Amino acid sequence: MLSMLSEGNKVGTEPVKQIGTGENPVKKMEIEIIKETIKSKKGANLSVVFDRQLKTRKGVTEAVTKVTRIVVRGGVEYDNLGIVQEKRENGELPSENAGLPWGEWVEYPLHIRHKDVDYARFYPASGIGFKPKVTYFLDGVEVSKEQIQPLCLASEFPKRDEEPLCFTIKAHNVAMIRD
Repeated sequence: MLSMLSEGNKVGTEPVKQIGTGENPVKKMEIEIIKETIKSKKGANLSVVFDRQLKTRKGVTEAVTKVTRIVVRGGVEYDNLGIVQEKRENGELPSENAGLPWGEWVEYPLHIRHKDVDYARFYPASGIGFKPKVTYFLDGVEVSKEQIQPLCLASEFPKRDEEPLCFTIKAHNVAMIRD
């Protein structure tokens, strides 16, 4: 299904969970492996691939999966990001960090837990103009966004005016991290 992930994981010697079957099984990482990788490359640009099932409309029985490949940084201080400081100065953000809107830090600034689910915190890459590459699958077959959009809830395709300041991704959705 997700042949774009068949390159393997580059996360050290720790085992990763494998799901799926066939020639290109998808491997999933544990939060501890994600944290170890980020700590070893703190502040560096990292390539991350994550996937998740999209929420579909009533009556849709097919599985719709979104796979995202993105370049991020991990382990950095949110308050030290230039864009955050700029937005605080011009009033777009509160003058002081208001904390997380949900969940709690297990290990700042890497790991958040909310309702017994672990999340990894990433930040946009620096110094490059990389745009996320998104691939969609319908029951394991690659399809276009236009093909799956009518099957999914509108909330799965939010309109964004600005790039997010951070990404909080469920750890079990992370399939690969490499430098």
